[in-house]
Amino acid sequence: MSATSLRLQPFNNVVASGTANTDLRHLFGYGIQRLILNLGGTTFTKSMITGLQLKANGKVIVDTDGSKLDARNQYRGITANANFLTLDFLELRAKTKLGMEGGTLDTTVGIRDLRLEVAISGATAPTLQGMAEICTPQVSPEYAGVRPLIARVHRITQTIGAAGEFALTIPHLDPNSGGSIFKRIAVFSSNMTASRVERNGVRELDPYSAAVNNFNQTEYLKVPQAGLFMLDFIADNVLEGRILDTRPAAGCTTCQVFGTFSAGETITIEVEVLEPLDVY
Repeated sequence: MSATSLRLQPFNNVVASGTANTDLRHLFGYGIQRLILNLGGTTFTKSMITGLQLKANGKVIVDTDGSKLDARNQYRGITANANFLTLDFLELRAKTKLGMEGGTLDTTVGIRDLRLEVAISGATAPTLQGMAEICTPQVSPEYAGVRPLIARVHRITQTIGAAGEFALTIPHLDPNSGGSIFKRIAVFSSNMTASRVERNGVRELDPYSAAVNNFNQTEYLKVPQAGLFMLDFIADNVLEGRILDTRPAAGCTTCQVFGTFSAGETITIEVEVLEPLDVY
């Protein structure tokens, strides 16, 4: 699949505080691999993007904000640049072609409407432009298993009342509600010191300290970020067989994620998953 670039339509309502938006239907007929935002104006930083939502058929398929998206990108080694912010459906450093391209947003698979909304707060005379990296639809037989899957991002907040170990509320984790295919679970926390994941009663990820977790990830050239405890099921860039699959069809009956905290706080959890559009 050869990629090329197209400009996004001009954003509407790019103001100091408000929600800018653009219609992406001119990208229909393609696969969308990346959306790149160009921030400009007098003062407009990523931290001033207090919400970023991509909606397909009115359904939120990516839910994040500028700072958290940037932190997850920098963890993955995506170039840090104050003026650019990338919404990436690819795994750029995956070790196979399908691993890299699985998650591409194929607009020919049931998508009738596509819209990007960017909430801005506290900017000064901001400007906002964008471009899309696109490719041909994933119609060849090699993509049959991944074509319906979209690299989606869901988020939730949770209040941790005190120090100790607690079960984390992870969006779409429960197999009784359908489960999902998890690439990463990003916990934005100042006080999380350890974690563990149990699937069907078996520990599948058990970094006993933040230091161990970060060290293991740097071995695979990831870049740990301050205030981010990343549970990465594909740290080695091998997606085939390494992801956390909590769907009943994958044999999952129970799954829990636990976090250990040195103090109480309110955390934000963002999950990077592979899901079809027609679930959740």
